[in-house]
Amino acid sequence: MSWDAYVTNLTANGALEYAAIIGTDGNIWASNFGVAALPSYQTEVPDEKNPDATTKVAYDEKAAFVHALTHNGNSGNPAGVRVNNQKYYSVQFDGESKTWYLKKNKGGACVAWSNTVAVFASFSQTINAENGAPQNASDCNKRVIDMAKYLADSGY
Repeated sequence: MSWDAYVTNLTANGALEYAAIIGTDGNIWASNFGVAALPSYQTEVPDEKNPDATTKVAYDEKAAFVHALTHNGNSGNPAGVRVNNQKYYSVQFDGESKTWYLKKNKGGACVAWSNTVAVFASFSQTINAENGAPQNASDCNKRVIDMAKYLADSGY
């Protein structure tokens, strides 16, 4: 099975918004968000000295993702955690069970990983799955964790 098939399996029936299989080195093996690599770009963050202003900072999604996986969910960047140019807030990071739960505006994401691969998927409460129900954290978490376990059991 190709890596793209794993992403298709994760997003089947419209249950998830975005999904990716990402090496623990930050390289994308497959995704449905149309990029071959986690990008670098400029983004705005609140100015520490003036809360009504913002400051532009350089952001490298690949470096921040890898750093966060090895630093309890801390991206090491003032812009926080971003994947596919979407801002996420860390809700719970569990290095022992290798799971990470994230929140974003009207949705969230889950990351689960093994020794060599991380499974990422996000959901949006504004998008309905094929069954008519909004996408949700429960479906996202289950699909991601099950996929990561399968890949770990397969030697990844």
